[in-house]
Amino acid sequence: MGTFDDLSPGDTFSTPSRAFTSKDLATLVSIGGYTHPLFTDAAFAAASPFGNTPAPGQALLLLMGGLVEQSGKLDRSTIGLIGFESVRFAAPAFPGDTLTVHVAVKDKERSKSGRRGSLLMAWQCENGHGEILVKAEATMLFRLD
Repeated sequence: MGTFDDLSPGDTFSTPSRAFTSKDLATLVSIGGYTHPLFTDAAFAAASPFGNTPAPGQALLLLMGGLVEQSGKLDRSTIGLIGFESVRFAAPAFPGDTLTVHVAVKDKERSKSGRRGSLLMAWQCENGHGEILVKAEATMLFRLD
């Protein structure tokens, strides 16, 4: 496991990969409450420019967060995600894709009290073909005491 002190600007790592399944898509669409026919009507999705039902972008962010947690680079001193500086959806994810997140630490800052620290990280989600699906800059908060 990693801690705030173990990570520095310039460090990079990749998460484990995860297969994205039709069941995952159905679950995320259901619990997310998505109602657009692109996500709920296979015939509509097939006739769309995508030709298939894509994952909602916000669902990809959820999966990316889980993969970052599974990387082994965050430990119990991690308080949580405190914000996204930017998010760009570059391409859709579909059932059958294998997702991996590549992470680069961009900035590191300690609070004035020295009890907390934050890391700004670039997250890039790719499918199994190396196609970039999402680019995001995420800030994570850590406990230092």
